[in-house]
Amino acid sequence: MIYVILMIICFILLMAIRIPIPFALLISTLVYYFGADLPLNIVIVRLLRSFDSFILLAIPFFVLAGRIMSEAGISDRLVRVSDLVVGRVKGSLAYVNIVVSMFFGGITGTAISDTTAIGSVLIPTMVKKGYSKRFSAAVTAASSTMGPIIPPSLMFIIYGSIAQVSIRDLFLAGAIPGIMVGLAQMTVVKVMANKYDFPKREERIEFKEGIKIITDALLALLLPIIILGGILLGIVSPTEAAVVATFYAAFIAIFVYRSLTFKRLLVVIRDSAVETGSVSIIIAAAALFGWALSNEQVPQQFANLLVEHISYKWQILFLINVMLFCMGMFMDSIPAIMIVTPVFLPLFKMLHMDPLQAGLFMSVNLITGLATPPVGCCLFAASIISEESMERISKAVLPFLLANIVVVLLVTYIPQITLFIPSLFK
Repeated sequence: MIYVILMIICFILLMAIRIPIPFALLISTLVYYFGADLPLNIVIVRLLRSFDSFILLAIPFFVLAGRIMSEAGISDRLVRVSDLVVGRVKGSLAYVNIVVSMFFGGITGTAISDTTAIGSVLIPTMVKKGYSKRFSAAVTAASSTMGPIIPPSLMFIIYGSIAQVSIRDLFLAGAIPGIMVGLAQMTVVKVMANKYDFPKREERIEFKEGIKIITDALLALLLPIIILGGILLGIVSPTEAAVVATFYAAFIAIFVYRSLTFKRLLVVIRDSAVETGSVSIIIAAAALFGWALSNEQVPQQFANLLVEHISYKWQILFLINVMLFCMGMFMDSIPAIMIVTPVFLPLFKMLHMDPLQAGLFMSVNLITGLATPPVGCCLFAASIISEESMERISKAVLPFLLANIVVVLLVTYIPQITLFIPSLFK
């Protein structure tokens, strides 16, 4: 056990001096392996075994599909559809930002692609219309956190592969919490729009023009329907759905919208391969770290400790939420979900908590960290696009973070929010 403690201390110290998370995980884990005098070939075996899952093949294809849709300018079409829906409301562009993130999240399933694709279009537009840079960047970063919740979701794929939970059920369970995050953030916008008298779109969109806007974006809007419909009807597995999504995205981008050339497609494939490689390194390093914890039965001891010293289930869940939120402030959501899932699963079983609900409240909590200072990657992306300082954006994003926290607590303590839709398909 002493070497596990040294491993955790080493990891925290490496994080404190800003060593990249994958390397911090690997180096700290080696401290345990060498200290416990374990054969080095176990490290190699555990690294390779971390990829021994068919479902993980969905990750590179969903990443590539998202990259293709971003590169093809799909976000522009989705912005026009969103403006058609909520453009006449005070604070319209802030609402558009949130609505288009809901659409885009259902296509890419990642937050950072949401921030960059939508932010590059909407942040300059919002500033021109009279919104402050910090508010424009804050609402973009906050709304992007819906991407990893609204299916498809890379976080759900990773959690499902670790917890042995149906990916289809996780996708279904994420629908209501994702919409709740969007509605909570819209509530924040409504309050601020009335307080600061935000502008709205004055001109009306004619019926024919509205039909044209919907028609132009229809093929893009069909993509999440194709993905989820194929999975729910049992036609394809999540991995096969990712492949279908990739080819569909490439087809409409190249042959229908004609906004992507074959030459540019090769660049997109290269970039998505680099991103997939980064995710894969994190998966392998986190799996190695998690195995070291499991080998010393840390999860079971942690579960017993909490159950013995805390009487009420709601108190344990609240403590877990605080721990997850603090972790999300300093760590990306993917390595975080890989580290905490093996630790908390025994505890959830002792609490008789459905693993679907557990996965959802952990995911919603951790993705809030993507827009939480000091390390939120969506905040950094929004800061670069808006050319506004992180400090000013961090203050402006606080009301949106509070809205996310309210959703986290609702998902934690009301199981029906996550279990209702999956129960309809049992």
